[in-house]
Amino acid sequence: MSFNDFVYFSSLILCLSLGSHYKEIDKIEMKRNYGAGLGLLVVFLICGYYIIHTFLMVYGNVLILKSCDRRYVHQISLAFTWTYLLYLHFHFPSHSYMISVFQILALRLVGLACELNVVDKPKNNYRDASANADKDVPAMPEAVDILSYAYFFIGLHKGPYYRWRIFQDHFNTPFSALGDCRMVTEEKLKKAALCAVTYCLLRSGFNTEMYEESSFYSHTGMDFRYLSNIPMLLMFYLYTEIIAQLSAAVCTETGFGIYPSKCTPLPGSGPSTHYSVINLVQKTPETALEQEYNLNMLNCYEVEKLIIGPKMRDTIRGWDMSIRYWFLAYAYRKFIKANKEVRSAFSFLLWTLWCGPSIPQIIASTTLWLCVHLESEYSELYDTEGSMKLPWDIGFSIMRMFCLLYLTPCFVVDDTSTVLKYYNSIYWMFHIILLVLIIIAVVIFKNRS
Repeated sequence: MSFNDFVYFSSLILCLSLGSHYKEIDKIEMKRNYGAGLGLLVVFLICGYYIIHTFLMVYGNVLILKSCDRRYVHQISLAFTWTYLLYLHFHFPSHSYMISVFQILALRLVGLACELNVVDKPKNNYRDASANADKDVPAMPEAVDILSYAYFFIGLHKGPYYRWRIFQDHFNTPFSALGDCRMVTEEKLKKAALCAVTYCLLRSGFNTEMYEESSFYSHTGMDFRYLSNIPMLLMFYLYTEIIAQLSAAVCTETGFGIYPSKCTPLPGSGPSTHYSVINLVQKTPETALEQEYNLNMLNCYEVEKLIIGPKMRDTIRGWDMSIRYWFLAYAYRKFIKANKEVRSAFSFLLWTLWCGPSIPQIIASTTLWLCVHLESEYSELYDTEGSMKLPWDIGFSIMRMFCLLYLTPCFVVDDTSTVLKYYNSIYWMFHIILLVLIIIAVVIFKNRS
């Protein structure tokens, strides 16, 4: 474990250990200041003196939210924040944990700008579950409230993302005080421990340095080099799952993200139906005791979709669902009024810039985009839902796993030359297959036309 790993996970444990003390605070103002102060401490521990860049990003967005026309505030906020992210990716001597803090800040600030834009034009809002909920967003939050939301310690370790409305509900509703979530916290900690043990066992036999060793290419065949991605992909998932479970444990320990089951809370978005229940509970707190609650808003990964699929679209929908909600609600449906292919390409472009426009990330993004739309095209060309549904699902699932294993070096290796060396050694085989499938789809479409 490196020093950066130690600092990052120590800050997660710090938030978890202070969660129970945070929950005991009764005054809303003190609770909000405590959460923002702890978040600033976490940012300082992870970023060090580079914390100054977080101030520039946050205060820049405060000025935009306060001074710009509400009709264009989300576009200006996106342009400023993503430009700053690009600057950080290219000029910032940072590690992945440091960048993850800026990524979460970017989602929160631009997401808030989009929510404020919706207030003036609720009828023109994207077709999303939050369309009705956003009407309760205040006309303009105070600067101190924006700062508290940006630096709030819950979810600051890259997950889960939550809207401004959920942040407000945490203080204005009595849900967090209902019951003890200690059992749920312990369950998430057990899952994180199990993932950590499995990850360490795999790490003892496999590591990313094998992609750099000359013997890996000179003494092994192409099939072995490809199948070696299996443990690396599993390690990548376990590592992200550890962070997700610990971050969710911080939420449950503080009582964050609890909603009535009747409201059907969704990851990142919060309640999607029966908003009147929340208003009723705020006016008559005794009604809260009559409701059933769940923590579905905190779900990050849907294991069934990740493992079974069968399509790549299902896998993307089941991966880091709160982050996916942001790109679906704001990037895919908010900024571009065009056909689904263009909106999808714009969403993947923003995701690429958000992650960092490196060659490995560009390869992963374009390949995933091609896979998703090839699946859609073949589903339109053939009947994949009738009697042949099972064979088609098996075929889609095989191609999906083939693609994920193929892209594993892009997920786990940062060095561009190493990634290109690996793909050259296997002759870019999956991209050749994709090219053949694209040509076949075009020929079939022209013949049928």
